Amino acid sequence: MDSLIHADIFFFVTTIVVVIVGAALTAVLVYLARVLSDIKKITAQVHEETVLFREDIRGLRQDMQREGFKIARFIDFFKKLLKHKKTSRSKNS
Repeated sequence: MDSLIHADIFFFVTTIVVVIVGAALTAVLVYLARVLSDIKKITAQVHEETVLFREDIRGLRQDMQREGFKIARFIDFFKKLLKHKKTSRSKNS
């Protein structure tokens, strides 16, 4: 009879531990899913900015091929680039 009580106590404690470990594992997986979702959003934004930067550089390259290197054109390019970044940030806000 004494061993039956020990077995009941063992199974009761084991059940509680399994429930606690399962709940902790579920919480970790939910947190991990949120982090991965945020990483996915960030990489999408980086991709969009990279495409825009690539287009800007392509435009600068074409301008330089057409007109040669003029310091005024180079400065105008960076003014447009900064203006473009400010408008794209205000759209996201």
